Amino acid sequence: MPSSTLVSGISVRAFTARLKRPFVTSLGRKDSSCNVGMTITLRGGARGYGEASSSLALAHLTPEGLARTMTRLGRSCMGRDAAGWRGLVARAWKEHEASAPAVSAFEAALLDAALCAQGLTLRSWLGGALDRTLTDVTLSAWDAKTTCAAAAEAARDGFRSLKIKVGPDHAENVSRVKAALDAMPLAKRGLVLDGNQGLTVAGSLALVEACEKAGATVELLEQPLSKHDRAGMRALTRRSPVPVAADEMVLSPADAVRAADQGLASAINIKLAKSGISRALEIAAVARAAGMGLMIGCMAESGEGLTPSVHLALGTGFFRWTDLDSDYLHHDARPPKKWKRAGPVLEAVRP
Repeated sequence: MPSSTLVSGISVRAFTARLKRPFVTSLGRKDSSCNVGMTITLRGGARGYGEASSSLALAHLTPEGLARTMTRLGRSCMGRDAAGWRGLVARAWKEHEASAPAVSAFEAALLDAALCAQGLTLRSWLGGALDRTLTDVTLSAWDAKTTCAAAAEAARDGFRSLKIKVGPDHAENVSRVKAALDAMPLAKRGLVLDGNQGLTVAGSLALVEACEKAGATVELLEQPLSKHDRAGMRALTRRSPVPVAADEMVLSPADAVRAADQGLASAINIKLAKSGISRALEIAAVARAAGMGLMIGCMAESGEGLTPSVHLALGTGFFRWTDLDSDYLHHDARPPKKWKRAGPVLEAVRP
């Protein structure tokens, strides 16, 4: 066993990331994100980083709880060979599946360290399909004035596609969409509407129709209904003129199989905070085999914490819709070390 790849140290640190504007969805609001970062160091000096972000969708997972789980996972792998990361991650999922963001951060840090020891990046290890890709920018469920200002700022920074948070109030949704499109007309070419489980079947169909009457091309409806409403998602997927994506409804490969078999969606949004890297690849395999579209999204990770997601998108080239803008939404955005952002452009950095 090469001693250079043995885990020799761990560090877990909680920090608060301020947001430029409040993050508002049908699930609630937050003005900052309390994230937990984890660094794993190997005896040979290689280091890996993973990050868990607090989330409105997983509000029961507190930063303190995530930190405890990540510390426990880190201690359990001390002295173990990072090259055997698959077994360590499988055990982590078995014991801590209820704390998915913590397990995902542990997996990211461990795999990052193992690859770093080989002189590889996650992107290259996954095949290096792309050198760059474009992301949309997310606009929260704000009033029309705030929406217009945020869309105008994003347009100045080069963004040309939007994901807009929508909720149960149809008139507010339409007003928000129109305000965004007035400030960023090019976004009419492709718009993602994210319901965060706050819509109905009828409301979803009416919203798509209203947006198209406003001149927009709606590309995707993301988790418009409750994650528990399988009958509604199935009915909407059959009736919708645009693809319907499962987000909160798909947390695991088994969930993806059920969504595909039961026709619960025509696309799946993969977020590493829900599934981790290895499970994300399994979910992608299910979706691709079933002919479903793929989206990659994020929570509120920092630039460094967003790295595994960016590398997954670039390494595989699987994703039709890319929503990796969390660092851009931070007030104090720090440049990541392993990729570059130029507005909507996410570009690989050669090792």
